[in-house]
Amino acid sequence: MKPEKNWQELAERLAEEGWSWQHCQFSDRNGHSLHMAEAHDLDGVTHAVVAESVNPAFAALEESIRIAGE
Repeated sequence: MKPEKNWQELAERLAEEGWSWQHCQFSDRNGHSLHMAEAHDLDGVTHAVVAESVNPAFAALEESIRIAGE
């Protein structure tokens, strides 16, 4: 199993690459806690993901940006 990436390190890397980012935590209608991570660049490109905890949310956000750039 891969070690989980730290969300702060991922967020810092996004900022260094020119992305603005935000994170919010919310509950769905069943009371489950969810985390949304969103990033956008100066060209208006936006990526947003939802996960059950903050580290996987930022890992998925990083992956989404990487895939879009390929």
